[in-house]
Amino acid sequence: MKDLNLLRVFEAVWTTRSVSRAAERLQLTQPAVSSSLARLRKDFGDPLFSRIGTRMEPTPLCARQAPALLEALSLIERSVAEAESFDPATSSRTFILRIRDVGEAAFLPHLLAHCREHAPHLSFETDYPSHEESMQGLASGRIDLVVGYLPDLETGIHRRELYQDYYVCAMRAGHPLARRAFGMKEMAACEFLLADYMGTGHSVLGRRLREARIAGQVKLRVPQFLGAPYNVVSSDLVWLVPQLIARELQPRFNLVIKTCPLDLPQVSVDLYWHDRFHRDPGNQWLRQTFAGLFKGRFKFPA
Repeated sequence: MKDLNLLRVFEAVWTTRSVSRAAERLQLTQPAVSSSLARLRKDFGDPLFSRIGTRMEPTPLCARQAPALLEALSLIERSVAEAESFDPATSSRTFILRIRDVGEAAFLPHLLAHCREHAPHLSFETDYPSHEESMQGLASGRIDLVVGYLPDLETGIHRRELYQDYYVCAMRAGHPLARRAFGMKEMAACEFLLADYMGTGHSVLGRRLREARIAGQVKLRVPQFLGAPYNVVSSDLVWLVPQLIARELQPRFNLVIKTCPLDLPQVSVDLYWHDRFHRDPGNQWLRQTFAGLFKGRFKFPA
């Protein structure tokens, strides 16, 4: 491939899964990106990306070739980055974060407020792919930073702790147990709501409930957090939830928060990034900004 710009187009389409969003990312017209994509298809003798719904999904050949192409682009851009500094005040880079809805609510308002003053041209996108896709995304550069509780991420990944959280039990203000003591006997008589997603550390909840022989009382399991309180306030379900999101939502939904009597591990909310981008100036700035804004910001009693 003689034209380095074709590599950049490939990376942008691979990252965004969209020709129009790739054009925005590269600050090119959509026809220019389509023309470059056509040249790539001719060079490889393969469509590379096929439209499925609203997304441009890679063909099998594209998926096989992508790691080598992205590695080549990374090596070139890393060499350039080492000679150039990242200036957040002038950069128009788009950072992609793998973050849950709870993290969007807790972190992004503070991050955007900081950037309005110190990095006004930066933009952010969030995504929440599977564990495997997150690993591939970090390695390829499709994802810049993962924020959350993922204790099982693999080697080659750096981690930095932001804060330690604890599980609590949240219920509606009119719940029969809202004004009573809440121990294991009371918990064993409850029905539960769990927010769980494969590949996160929150899957430990189901295991601990099974060990306590009350797993059969999980009446609702959802993949995200922010829809859960609507079901809590309209029922007698007890929600097992990290304290940060419970405290964040308590005044809006008139929730009662109880210490969880079940022995559960702490929730370590961390930053994760790939070793390939450990020295990337922009990635370094993003990590340092997250740590500066949020490390130690949320402190809870055990």
